[in-house]
This record gives sequence, C-alpha cells and structure tokens, in this order.
Amino acid sequence: MKKTFLIIAILAPMFAWAQTENDMLDFSTVYYHGTAKSAAMGNAMGAVGSDFSAIAINPAGLGLFRKSYVIWTPEFYSISTESKYKGSTGEDRTFKVPMNNIGLSWTQEINDGSLTSVSFALGINKLNNFTFDSYVKGDNPNTSLVYAYGTEIDENGITSVNALENYSPNQIYPLYQTYVIDTINQDGCYTWVPCGGINQQYGVSKRGTAKEFSFATGFNFNEKLFLGVSLNVPYFDKNTTTEYKEKNLNSGDFNNWSQTEYIKNSGYGVNAKIGAIVYPAKWLRLGAAFHTPSLYRVTESWYTETRSSMSFGNFSYESPTGTYNYTVTTPLRLNASAAFIFGNFGMITGDYEYVDYSKMRASSHDFDYSNLNDFIRDMYKASSNIRIGTEWRWQTLVFRAGYAIYGSPFGFDKENLKTTSYSCGFGYTYHNFTIDLAYVMSKRDNNYDLYSQYTLYPAYYGENYDLVDDTKVKETTNINQVVISFKLRLD
Repeated sequence: MKKTFLIIAILAPMFAWAQTENDMLDFSTVYYHGTAKSAAMGNAMGAVGSDFSAIAINPAGLGLFRKSYVIWTPEFYSISTESKYKGSTGEDRTFKVPMNNIGLSWTQEINDGSLTSVSFALGINKLNNFTFDSYVKGDNPNTSLVYAYGTEIDENGITSVNALENYSPNQIYPLYQTYVIDTINQDGCYTWVPCGGINQQYGVSKRGTAKEFSFATGFNFNEKLFLGVSLNVPYFDKNTTTEYKEKNLNSGDFNNWSQTEYIKNSGYGVNAKIGAIVYPAKWLRLGAAFHTPSLYRVTESWYTETRSSMSFGNFSYESPTGTYNYTVTTPLRLNASAAFIFGNFGMITGDYEYVDYSKMRASSHDFDYSNLNDFIRDMYKASSNIRIGTEWRWQTLVFRAGYAIYGSPFGFDKENLKTTSYSCGFGYTYHNFTIDLAYVMSKRDNNYDLYSQYTLYPAYYGENYDLVDDTKVKETTNINQVVISFKLRLD
C-alpha cells in the first residue's frame, strides 16, 4: 500500500457543482438549428424575415410573410472529436438524423390604416443538439485521479468512512467500497493505486436536444415597419454517460479500476421574444430583438457504477440513484441585424448577438445555490455571436452562403469552446412547393484538465509531493450537417 499524501489546500471544493454548472451552460447555449435557408446563410436572419427560423431570432420577421406556409426540416448530423493527452490521441464519432423544425404560418391581409397585414406562426425550432462523443487516452507516469481525490479528502478534513459517504456518496465513496481507496483515518488516505505508471482512459457520450415551441405574431405597417412578439416554451432532454478507467502498466497488487456515471436531465420553461424590422431605405433593412431569460424547471437523476480488479479479488459497487429538482435562469439575449438588399437579385445580411453567461443562475426552495452562482459569476463572462449570410437568385434557383462565430462563454477574447461555422446551399421553387438544401461545417476547440472533470483539487507527485501533475486535454470537435427543408405554400 502507498500513502497518498498530506497537502496544503489551494482550491475551493467545487466538484459538488461541476455537473450542474456544465449542464447549465448546455441549457443556456443556443446554436440555431432551423430551416435549410437559415442554415445556409449562417443563421444571419435577424433582418431577413419571411422564414420560419427567423422567428426564433427576431419574431418581427414573421411580419414579412405574404402567404401561408407549412414547413418541415430534417437534418443529417455527424460529429467527430479528436483528443490529445500525454502524447496520445483518442478519437470518437457519431451520426444522428434529428428534426430541426416543423411549423405552420398564416397571414391575414388587413389594409386598415397603416396596418397592412397580420401573420401568425405555430411550431417548433431546435435550439441546441447535445449529441457528442469523445475519447481520451494516455499513459501517466506521475499520478492517478485517486491522488487528486486524496487532496480533496485531506483538505476537507475527512477522517472516517461515514464522513466520506456523506461527503461524496456517488463519486469517491464507491472507491472505498471497491478497495481502490483502502483506508481513511486521522493519518490520511491510503490507496493501492501507484503514483504514476498507469494508463488512463476517459469517455463521454451525450444524447439529446433542446427545442422551443413557439406561438408568434407579426405585424406589417405599410411595408416599412414590422413588429413581432412570440411566447415560447423551451424544453430539453439530455442523457450523459461518462466513463473513467485506470490500468496499471506495471506489476503490483492493483490491476485496474473504472467508474461509469449516468446522468439524465430533462426540463421545460418559458420565455418571450420581441423584435422590430424597419426599412430606412429600399436597399436596407435594420432589425433588433430582445429575448427574455428562459426560466427552466429541471429534473436531474444520476448514479455511478464502480469496478476494480486487485490481486486479491474483483469488486463492484453501484451507488444509490440521486434525484433532485431545481430551477435554472438563462441569460437574456440582445440581437442587432442589418440586411443590404440588391433589388430582387440578392442580399447580404449580418447579425450581432450579445449574451452574458455569467448571468446563469440556479435556485431551489430546499437548497442554497449561492456558492454555485458565485462560482458561475466568476468563471463565465459576456460573449457575442456574429453571423453573416448572403443569398442570390437566378430564375427559380437561389444560391446561399454563410459564416458564423459563436463566442466563448469565458469572454470575448477567449478561444475555449468558441465555435466557427461555414455554410452554403441552394433552394428551388416549383409552383407552391420549395425545397432548400444546406451544408454546414463547424469546428470547436476545448482545452481542459482531465482531473477537473471530477475534482478541482490538484494531484501532487515528486519526492516531496511538491509538483502538480499536468493533465491537460486538447480537444477538437468537427461537426458536419446536411439540412433539407420542404415548404408548401397553402394559398
């Protein structure tokens, strides 16, 4: 057996919030997944209107509708991830065929004073796709995750098994039940796992989507001013499976251990959006929209399965399933947009969107989330999304292209989790039927510390346990989407 170590605390205990904080970011992040027209133009639709996706960005776009339509949009979604850790490369990929949107819009001519027409829309737009798979692997000559847990145990004054069970029933306590951690007492924490010389593997698999059911109304005033408002019910369902493994590369009493975590989130909420589009000139449209924060009611459940193999036997333990409910408030969004119109031939359009992720909040009537909210306030910052698109017509064909940057939730000047997208597509209309096709290619980088996925305490090594292990992971995600919209004019 090896004694892990006694250390000096340098970080606050945050693991209790790690999963909730990551989930809240998922719920608050919006990558518009709408019609093929919108996708091909980089979703720069704030001043464009006359498209069902535009309702999710600026409901005033509904006022530009002239006819009644029904639309349906399936998508082919492929995602691949490459991770580099300790000189090794891990890869994973997955493929899905989700539905982006389905909707119905209808327009009523008014011609009463300045009010020309009123349009209504009812339907669903997808806001985020949680589908994601990643795989990390590498040989660590210095430490094990157990040594970071040892830091956490020591710094929180845990000196008994009962205290450990109360402190971390799903994460660290199962390691005691499977002999990965052998002893906890006043002198410290003991483990069979060696300090280095192990192979580490980490995998994440997410499935689920966030969508929004909308009822929207748009008003057309003399073909010069368009106003819109929508009442929305966003909802989501997400399942996450995370697996961590360690294997001894040398001989000894310890062979390997693994822990699989299963998390299910689901929720629904409410928000509203208001917007305006004006024509200051025939060649120019200007748009603005305000999205209220979404208020979600979230239900979350999770448990872990832990296994180990030692020279003296194999062991397993399944933790109790924890279930709790809480409320999430997402940040508000501000959108400003412009479209430069070139007669009936084409347009160039751009959107700017502001969002402050530090405003995410969690709350519950029976639990104090103030520490988590303070952590979010310090960790996340204001950011912006920029989207640019263009469209050009030739007879019954329309050609489109777009570019988008979804900024990092850690600040304007940060690169981590920033997403860049390139898109193109075309549309064809025959009588009352239109088909649109788009291709979108996106890239996202994510650099993180492997141990921080489980604890924010460091793992020490060295002769005097005075060195902090470098467990950084560099992850690159590539997303390919093929989007097809079928639109039928009803009048």
